[in-house]
Amino acid sequence: MDWVKKFYSQTGKWWGPAESKITERDFERAKKIKRLAPDTKSILELGSGYGNTAAACARAGFDVTAVEISDRINFAKQFTDKKYSGSLKFIKADFYEVKFGNKFDVVTYWNGFGIGTDDDQKRLLTKIASEWLKPNGLILMDVQNPAKWCEWAKEPVVNKKANPAKGYNFNVSEKIEFDEAMQFMTDTWWETDNPTEKFTQKIRCYSPADFKKLLSGTGLKLDLIEPIGDELRKVNEYLVKLTK
Repeated sequence: MDWVKKFYSQTGKWWGPAESKITERDFERAKKIKRLAPDTKSILELGSGYGNTAAACARAGFDVTAVEISDRINFAKQFTDKKYSGSLKFIKADFYEVKFGNKFDVVTYWNGFGIGTDDDQKRLLTKIASEWLKPNGLILMDVQNPAKWCEWAKEPVVNKKANPAKGYNFNVSEKIEFDEAMQFMTDTWWETDNPTEKFTQKIRCYSPADFKKLLSGTGLKLDLIEPIGDELRKVNEYLVKLTK
């Protein structure tokens, strides 16, 4: 998992000026928490990136602790000096190693679960259940959908031109690949004029059935999946709600 900090720091350098802003997606995540966990006060957000969603949740009245290992967290400074109806704290750390003095009503992990092996996922889920969640707490987490990533892997290299007016200052290229046997997607990016230096993220994808099997022995149970049915086949990730 040595690639994690390098990949997200580098791509954050490319995209941070454009994407480190609170958008409707962040407000929608806060709304999901209120809908699926209406009694929530405290939230631990894992892999908080630029801090957009954490700030949106603090604005919605939650007390948020957000953890991010990469330099993307540097963009979160813009959110820390603002007043919220809740509270907001950022920690730059590896969440496999970080210690907290309290437990949380909800742990969220948006668009990041799947780093490492199945054993790594089990270790993280077990840690959340045993160390970070309150007795009646729950997890809201995005899981990558293998069907959609397999579909995208058939596409050719995508070149994205810089758009400085919107904060995208680099010409970058992307190639997605998918290992059907192991159910891993690899998403590789590089500056278009420097193809020898590439940055790759590798994420384990899970069908709902495989994800249910993964939960065995973690102390967690699957309470909800969104979306389901035909809609699930259209998305690259789906939301799960896990309870103890």
